[in-house]
Amino acid sequence: MKRFRHLLLLLLSLLPFAGKATHNQAGEIIICQLGGLLYEATIITHTRTSSPADRPEFILDWGDGSPLDTIARDSLVPIPSMDVQRNVYISTHTYVGGAVYTLQYEDPNRVGGVVNIPGSVNIPICVQTTIMVPLDEDEIYGCSPRFLNPPLQEACIFQPWYHNPGAWDPDGDSLSYQLRVCRGAGCEEIDPYFFPDEIAPGPDNEFEMDPITGTISWVSPHFPGMYNFAFMVIEWRDGDPIGFVERDMQVFVNEPCNNQTPEIQEVLDTCVTAGDFLTLNITATDPDVAQDLDLTALGEPLIVATSPAQFLSPINNNPVSGTFSWATVCAHVRLQPYQMVFNVRDNDADVPLEDYETMFITVVAPAPENPIATPLSDAIQLNWDASICSNATGYTVYRRSGSYGFVPDNCETGVPAYTGYVQISGDCINSTSYLDNDPDLFVGNEYCYMVIACFPDGAESYASIEFCAILEQTVPIITHVSVGQTDITTGIDTVRWSNAWDLDTLQYPGPYFFKLYRGNGFSGANTLIETTASSNNFQHPDTTFIDTNLDTETGPHVYRVELFGNGGNDTIGDSSPATSIFLSIDPNDELLNLSWQSITPWVNTLYEVQRFDGVTFVPIGTTANTNYTDTALVNGTEYCYRIKSTGAYSLPDFQDVLINFSQEACGIPVDLTPPCPPTLALDNDCDVPLNTLTWNNPITSCANSDDCNTYSIYFSPTQDGELQLIATITGCTDTVFEHVIDGSVAGCYAITATDSIGNESAFSNIVCGDNCPYYALPNVFSPNNDGQNDLFVPFPWRGVERIDLQIFNRWGQVVFATEDPAVNWDGLHAEKKEPVPDGVYFITCTVFYQRLTGIVPEQINGYVHVLGGAGAVNGN
Repeated sequence: MKRFRHLLLLLLSLLPFAGKATHNQAGEIIICQLGGLLYEATIITHTRTSSPADRPEFILDWGDGSPLDTIARDSLVPIPSMDVQRNVYISTHTYVGGAVYTLQYEDPNRVGGVVNIPGSVNIPICVQTTIMVPLDEDEIYGCSPRFLNPPLQEACIFQPWYHNPGAWDPDGDSLSYQLRVCRGAGCEEIDPYFFPDEIAPGPDNEFEMDPITGTISWVSPHFPGMYNFAFMVIEWRDGDPIGFVERDMQVFVNEPCNNQTPEIQEVLDTCVTAGDFLTLNITATDPDVAQDLDLTALGEPLIVATSPAQFLSPINNNPVSGTFSWATVCAHVRLQPYQMVFNVRDNDADVPLEDYETMFITVVAPAPENPIATPLSDAIQLNWDASICSNATGYTVYRRSGSYGFVPDNCETGVPAYTGYVQISGDCINSTSYLDNDPDLFVGNEYCYMVIACFPDGAESYASIEFCAILEQTVPIITHVSVGQTDITTGIDTVRWSNAWDLDTLQYPGPYFFKLYRGNGFSGANTLIETTASSNNFQHPDTTFIDTNLDTETGPHVYRVELFGNGGNDTIGDSSPATSIFLSIDPNDELLNLSWQSITPWVNTLYEVQRFDGVTFVPIGTTANTNYTDTALVNGTEYCYRIKSTGAYSLPDFQDVLINFSQEACGIPVDLTPPCPPTLALDNDCDVPLNTLTWNNPITSCANSDDCNTYSIYFSPTQDGELQLIATITGCTDTVFEHVIDGSVAGCYAITATDSIGNESAFSNIVCGDNCPYYALPNVFSPNNDGQNDLFVPFPWRGVERIDLQIFNRWGQVVFATEDPAVNWDGLHAEKKEPVPDGVYFITCTVFYQRLTGIVPEQINGYVHVLGGAGAVNGN
């Protein structure tokens, strides 16, 4: 196909040019919001200076149905060395908000002789730009992307060619790039159009554009001449596209050419903290050692309004090195990175060649400094210094229980989820303080925090250092909720707690006593079960309670302790609730899956799994998780377990290790694991016709399958139909199945394996086959009862579900009709039941083929000669 298109191209290129002025070589439209709904469009074209067709005015379609705008040229810059001039046209327009608009201009005509646009001299140039105008005129669209590199370039035959348009967005929006077909009359895609690598195509002729960096590479041109191609730069904001700019540009491939392409060493992306000085060394070389190199740079950092970057490089060296330097400031902080494009160009006298290297620089705000956490009685007060970046719009606070020790890597902004920190403040609060009064803060535990600064476009600073605090122990804290006996009616829990040792006893004098509350399950400790005796001594003797006559077998219990002072006149406060550990067991094949749950104000760091050996509970394993699988068990045998937890509070003066036990729970392993799904293959022979299924035995091919008893085969006659069971094979050694339905082999299959317990595997892969249907009718038969061709029947057919056949005589009367694919017409008239006369009869037949996609009709029409019948000749 490519060879045919190339021949077509060469033939079209021989056509004579039309007698029209030709001049267009490249163009684009840039648009910018001036304020509210007022927008300014800038058309930039590159045209041939020597052409008599000049455009002092230009016509722009604003894309909103308004009259076409005739725009006077704003500036003209000649480029004598290329016989080219750069034309700029500028105009303004007021839009209606809340819509998407596509601006475009169309101008006749392109320059003649463009290799990949046959008849280019007769084809206009047209480019488009699309913008999304906000509904609210106070919303900001900003400006579309624009380019720092010109659209006219030169290449050398059989040498790699590289180009980067140097696109950047004034609003810091993200950009992506995509090649497209050049546009012509009516702004439709030109047809035929050929991408540059479709001219003299081959494996060493590839033309592509990097969708992220925008670098265009052509490795390598194989045919000399002018080429035009177009690409669009898509503008993204908050993950959504908000517009695009098209550029139609031109490259001239020279021949002959003895030059070789220079090369820039790879430059890696980087991040820099605002306020730091970034320095990079850029080096380029050329295999033509006698040539000198010019190393330059393009990119937004070089043109930002505040503290722009610099690039210094000597010329006339090979190799050549340059220095990129940037004194970054807070005004440079943004979510999207800045792109830098480095360009090296040799000084070949005939065709200078270039190379490009791109990199991204992200400017990150420094972390908020001097954070501090101050514990209060039931909350933690957080404070930090304002960011040195005054353009920060606020701060976001994160918390976790205990320290992680997070130190961000270079470019690792914000607070990553893997640290276990969770956001506790609103997004970007406008304050340098935050009160953490979460009711789930537990007395006695350490809580750590990090703060980040945030910016209008969603950029985040580096995270602050971790800063931590522990709530003062001004209320009692529970230390033990341990199951002492497992029973549905006589179960026992042991509850212990520690007093409020940080309490101000002058503010809260005695006598003191506690009230203990209980609830069933994991919440709702509201039932009073114990009130201790009063004690004038703050070191109260009653801090243990044995709770009896409980159902500890089917569920946990939750407890809460409340402290009273001044003989009950002062309610000092209550502890955080704590539950017993509740163990659940899920049986499976030769194993038991254990899982447990508890809610405690302390942190459990280790769990010991104990199994009953007939005499006592012995340890069989430890884990920091809340699940454990006990394997290599015997199906049908009961095993009993309990969990021992080890935990602690974060209080520095509270060194006790907290040991608690779950209830005892038992389980019996049972085989619930199905075999692995077989892998199914299909031999779809539509000529026989026959479908042959083959599959693997899961016992021999899957380590997790040791039992297989039957296979179940499922079938659907269509691709989208529901699979239905059609066969069951007993014994797993037979892994072949043949199937056909009324001559049809269209349909899809799946298979499952079932073990001796009845566990059925998931479906195998689904395989599908199709018919190669055939149906044809003869054009003569002789119903004279001589035993030869007495019936009108089709040739051997296949894949037919039904037919709708009618046979007409010469007067258009139906003499026979059937839906049976076998037909079997004996030559009798359908109504008269008499032999039809000899002659020619016309046939209309709709054949309904059975296909994988369903029933597919096909019309076949024809005729049949009836010869030697009982009727009169030619009497039909």
